[in-house]
Amino acid sequence: MQNFNEFINDLKTLISYKSVLASPEKNAPFGIECRKALDCFLSIAERFGFETINYDGYGGEIAIGSGEEVGIIGHLDVVPTGIGWNTDPFTLTEKDGTYYGRGIADDKAAPLLCLYALKELKDSGISVNRKIRLIVGCDEESGWRDIAYMKKVSHFPEYGFSPDAGFPLSYAEKSITEVEFCIPALKNFHGIVGGTALNAVCDFASVTTTLENIDLDLIKKHGLSLKDNGVIESVGKAAHGSSPHLGKNAIKPLFELFKDCGEDVDGVIDYLFNDKYGLFNIKTEQGNVTLSPNLIKQVDDKIYIKCDCRIPAPLNEEDLTAAFDSFNIPYTVKSRHPSMMVEKEGWLVSALLSAFNAVTGSDEKPFAMGGSTFARAFKHGCAFGPIMKGKDNKIHDANEFMTKSELLTAYEIYKKAIFNLAEK
Repeated sequence: MQNFNEFINDLKTLISYKSVLASPEKNAPFGIECRKALDCFLSIAERFGFETINYDGYGGEIAIGSGEEVGIIGHLDVVPTGIGWNTDPFTLTEKDGTYYGRGIADDKAAPLLCLYALKELKDSGISVNRKIRLIVGCDEESGWRDIAYMKKVSHFPEYGFSPDAGFPLSYAEKSITEVEFCIPALKNFHGIVGGTALNAVCDFASVTTTLENIDLDLIKKHGLSLKDNGVIESVGKAAHGSSPHLGKNAIKPLFELFKDCGEDVDGVIDYLFNDKYGLFNIKTEQGNVTLSPNLIKQVDDKIYIKCDCRIPAPLNEEDLTAAFDSFNIPYTVKSRHPSMMVEKEGWLVSALLSAFNAVTGSDEKPFAMGGSTFARAFKHGCAFGPIMKGKDNKIHDANEFMTKSELLTAYEIYKKAIFNLAEK
């Protein structure tokens, strides 16, 4: 990269915006911090000499070239920080060649890397034989209302990629379904609440007990803490909702305590946490089904548990109806995103994967994954980096990071891929 220090300074500014979903304001449909992050990104593009489009605070775009269109789409919003950070999550912090900050891996650094690569393409003077459109949104983590709005006022290319997953390249993504289970309020515990986002493993949950003499050995047994006001707290470990096995769900120990205290919660433990049915054994070429209970809240005399369910193609939620029915827990299903697949041997995969293999000196093949990316915004899309194969960069967790080496390698890959697309 020609200007790494300049890149880091721009990234530092982007990271500084607390672009978590917030209440809408004028020209800021997802909160003022998301709007500031968008304005910042577009101002960098303008500094590079690009014309920009601001889609009324929902997202933005720059473009280069003409002819057949291909898209690149990332996002500037982030999930809440959660707990456990060793640095200020909204201050880009470097320690021994590693950069920490909320959004550096998901997804602020990657669109910025692509913008820098597009600047290098523009400055090179070579003929750009496609129209390459770099699009950024501000609601990827919460509901994709940015995509809906931008598609309403404009159009998207049929083909494109999202730099918001892992290398080498994902050609398929599981469908995402929200399954909400409902159980009656408990006898001796009330006000249970936990989780920060549907697509993040719950890392903190709490409940208040009405028992005057709760067994402290049980509190210790389940790794919980009891406060003077009767509040019981559970601390887990966050992870991406598509990979619940990488986290530690803070809700589960509470329910195990409830069971030991005589509450009727066996079904929740057996089916939502211990996979008694065997959902995780249901597999296709895309991988296995996952179910992660990530949000919980008591409302009046009911407790609602929202689960992030990932279903590999060609299966869908209807194929799991029998399984959910067998839990004997009332539930509702809400489809969030359908599954996605793109041709493994097509020109888009070839252009991107050849860039990865050329830069890294490898011979990798495309893979399928459980995560959901903005690649689904395209009719034919795929996810392409920036996380290296086998790496855990703490996405959706505390101490999210990327190393300088990872940033530089990702840049070279994106630059090579963008030049490949330009040359057609």
